[in-house]
Amino acid sequence: PRAPKSHSFQIAEDILMIMIPSILLRLIACASVASAAVAAASSSTSSNTSAAHAMTKSPQRITYTSLSSIYDGNDLLLDALTKDGYVSITDITSNVGHRFRETKHDLMTNLHACMMDIGDDVPMQHLDDGTVRKSFATTSLPSDDEKEGHQQPIHLLDEFLASNPHKSSACHLFQEHLTEFRTTVGEATRLFAARLSVELGMSLPHPLLLSSNDESDNHYDDVESVVMGGEQLEHFHSYQKGDDEKEGDDDAATIELHTDQGLFIAFTPGMLVDRSSKQSLELSNGFYVLDSTTGESVLLDFTEDDDLVFMLGDSMHHIINAQLGDADGKKALRATPHALSLSTQQPRVWYGRMVLPPNDAYLPEAPTTTFGQIRQALVEPSSKGESIPIGIGCSPNSQTVINSSRSLADEDGGHGVDSNQCADDEMFCWFRCMALTEETATCGERNLGLQCVDPRELVVEDGKGHGDYFPAC
Repeated sequence: PRAPKSHSFQIAEDILMIMIPSILLRLIACASVASAAVAAASSSTSSNTSAAHAMTKSPQRITYTSLSSIYDGNDLLLDALTKDGYVSITDITSNVGHRFRETKHDLMTNLHACMMDIGDDVPMQHLDDGTVRKSFATTSLPSDDEKEGHQQPIHLLDEFLASNPHKSSACHLFQEHLTEFRTTVGEATRLFAARLSVELGMSLPHPLLLSSNDESDNHYDDVESVVMGGEQLEHFHSYQKGDDEKEGDDDAATIELHTDQGLFIAFTPGMLVDRSSKQSLELSNGFYVLDSTTGESVLLDFTEDDDLVFMLGDSMHHIINAQLGDADGKKALRATPHALSLSTQQPRVWYGRMVLPPNDAYLPEAPTTTFGQIRQALVEPSSKGESIPIGIGCSPNSQTVINSSRSLADEDGGHGVDSNQCADDEMFCWFRCMALTEETATCGERNLGLQCVDPRELVVEDGKGHGDYFPAC
């Protein structure tokens, strides 16, 4: 007789049963689409002139007042989210009556200057096109109050201001507007989820997701409760191309075409910092999406009216689309493939909030496996040096698998590169030898340790972590 399966074995089997059929199809589609779209995005931004003549598309725009109004049968979101997968919210105001556009400007104006004042302690990554990305990372966690998340601090910023209270006026100004900015984004995120819940209405089961918590009151009834029950990852980025053109590949996209893994991302359109004043801002171009109608890469055209943009990720397919009935197929939501290609040396500042499904919620396709267990199963094997699990959809994880140039596996199916094979000017990180930069090659001289980290400043001790990792001091 066959021995009973252990719980961990059952989880692994559930993961394979869910992922393999869809992954095989998506990897084939993503590989062909990515190569064409990334090439289009890169070539269309090889100069400011060509970017100006690229095909453009404007997002559907909805006012904040309309988003928060009582549902009258008029669907504000579904048309855009089923066709394009993104929508822009305009005229946002904070709970204290301030215009979000002004708060955003006051905050983002000081982001790049603050990072420069903090210096080498800010986590940075060198991208293939020569762009240096610096990051502040934090999270908003679920709280007992379903209408408000629990904001975690940006530890690096707090520690810098505590030890250097008079060194950076930019950091003080950035911190001054930070809480109101994040609170307003959090409330807009909740309203977006609440409106989507109403518009999807009876097309979805109730509850939408079951919780592993034994108390039935903790099930996730609708999209809003799913969104407010999950962790929300927040990043403030500053992108800047190097002065030396040889630092990167001009034909490479700054960030290649990908689809986010979360439910959705709420972001502020990128803005360029005037390097002479280090404060005045103007809208940045170079943000591309894969058009659902033509299948071509188009430049998304933002204006000053676009306060906050919501763009759907791959988890919506598993939570929403997989549970729609045949009669409601027209309500299937689209996860948007997107890319970034910069052509200017001006610093570009950007904020994004990635919304993840609740850790304790069961997958609809596998009622004994939670989203938290899936994420853990994707991370644990790689941290032990085992084969890297394939991510869901055209996310950065599966894109890494597609791109054999990453050298994450050798011909025998292993990881190919070992830490003792790295040269003196390299570090074993993200399962490969990564070149050290001028900054990371001198960590020891500044009494700092060289570590393999992610944008949230989490350290991977042995370099065998899978994700957005890079060497940093």
